Amino acid sequence: MKNSLTKQHLLFLIIGAFSLLVASEFSHFIGTITQQLLIITYQKPLLTIIVKDIVQFSVFVLSILFILKLVSSSKKDQPIQFRKIIIRLIVIYIIIQISRVLYGINGISSIKNYNACAKIHSEYIKENYLVLNVSSFVYYLQLIFFVVIILNHKIKNDK
Repeated sequence: MKNSLTKQHLLFLIIGAFSLLVASEFSHFIGTITQQLLIITYQKPLLTIIVKDIVQFSVFVLSILFILKLVSSSKKDQPIQFRKIIIRLIVIYIIIQISRVLYGINGISSIKNYNACAKIHSEYIKENYLVLNVSSFVYYLQLIFFVVIILNHKIKNDK
């Protein structure tokens, strides 16, 4: 007996991939804004890194829960419904990318005093680069939580 993927399986894979992508990009964007806000207000670099990571992780988890609720609230398990969800996720992703570009041009980093504040932050990181290694662990923690959330979510027709 041959096991093959159905169209519905592929649509679920696409939804999962875009969900992960959207949540990751959105949380990184909010984390960047948080970090820059803390840098411009002369917060200690270690506090800046910790708060950014906590905010980024929290936004990621909330985004995944929101997307999961969007997908599971679908009244019909039809490919057309899943295509609509995929289109929404793609549109959200494009909006996030456009926002990131516009923020990069007109965001906090365009304030005059930002470069001096960022220099203090970057000098701390140069001296304490191990903090960044721990900070990069947040991304992998997000992936683990993505899997845990998906596996523990109740799905229709589950026994």
